[in-house]
Amino acid sequence: MKTLLLALLLAACGPSAAELKTAKTTTYKMKAQDMLSLAEDVARDTYPIGEVDDANTTFMTQPKWYGPEGDLESPGAGGYVQLRDRSVQVAFIVKVEEFGGGDVAVTVTPRTFQEISGSPKPRELAPDDPNLPPWVHGRADQLALDIYNKAKPYAYADHH
Repeated sequence: MKTLLLALLLAACGPSAAELKTAKTTTYKMKAQDMLSLAEDVARDTYPIGEVDDANTTFMTQPKWYGPEGDLESPGAGGYVQLRDRSVQVAFIVKVEEFGGGDVAVTVTPRTFQEISGSPKPRELAPDDPNLPPWVHGRADQLALDIYNKAKPYAYADHH
């Protein structure tokens, strides 16, 4: 019974695979700059916005350090973060892609660096790197879903 209850609770907490697929594949009928502004507003609720490239309709969230299990590493004295082995710095690149006829789509890609004890600098982890902790994609997926939920009124019904 406890296992069933736990499974139900976990299922209720996160988005379904179908919801994520819809969020990642939906196209919208709106101007790229308008979608960029909408995506910035949504991302700003959870992440500070970093560099914005209006010409390429892209922005990146400011990098944050997380522990190996996904807990936020908070700055200590002097604003420095005490990193642990396998701590991960995460930022998200949000890109609005424009297609012909005013259609746009949004992608959210993590940009990560991992602290390795004994290494002089963190190593970059590609989005498909097997060393990338699964919670990083979970956060990227959640941001994509949040953007989709806000932009739903502009979505095409057939997700073409």
